[in-house]
Amino acid sequence: MSWKKMIGWILGIVVGGGVIVASLAFYVFIVLGNLDKGKSIVKKPDNESSVVEASANESEDVDKKVVNEPVDKSVVTLADGTDGHSFISKYHEFYNDTLCWGRIDTASYSEQAQTASEILQSLEDVKITNKDIAKDFESIKENAKIVVKEDNREAMRQLHRLFHDLDIYFNGYDYHQTFGVTEFTGE
Repeated sequence: MSWKKMIGWILGIVVGGGVIVASLAFYVFIVLGNLDKGKSIVKKPDNESSVVEASANESEDVDKKVVNEPVDKSVVTLADGTDGHSFISKYHEFYNDTLCWGRIDTASYSEQAQTASEILQSLEDVKITNKDIAKDFESIKENAKIVVKEDNREAMRQLHRLFHDLDIYFNGYDYHQTFGVTEFTGE
């Protein structure tokens, strides 16, 4: 084989390899780069986009709702003087950190049970002046009791959903998608 043909082959291999590397880089940048920690944009039939949390075996149905103004701090007061805003925000953040983005199936049960027990302790002698919020806090208690008693991932998921929706409706959290699981939907 002449040196001209050999240079042609080498040049062809280098260019072909470069095209393959560029294609892979494009795929990683465009497709994987847009997943944003396990979230993806899903097109609905009416061309409306919504963010859907990735789950190991099911998607989360999320409704769009108008963001509310934060509720007055006096509506919920815990026995230790903590207001409902801090309580809801704290546990919403905990569940986001431990259950979201496909982590519900691998979350530490002991950590979840300990947190559920902490929630139940915090809600002893809570003062609530709104009947819908009182119902939601009863749902939180019921699900927390289940998690303390057994490794129940559905109860964990429900706790996250309750705190998520209350963070939006009660705290006025700047996000417009809810699961529609709370009695309280703003004042």
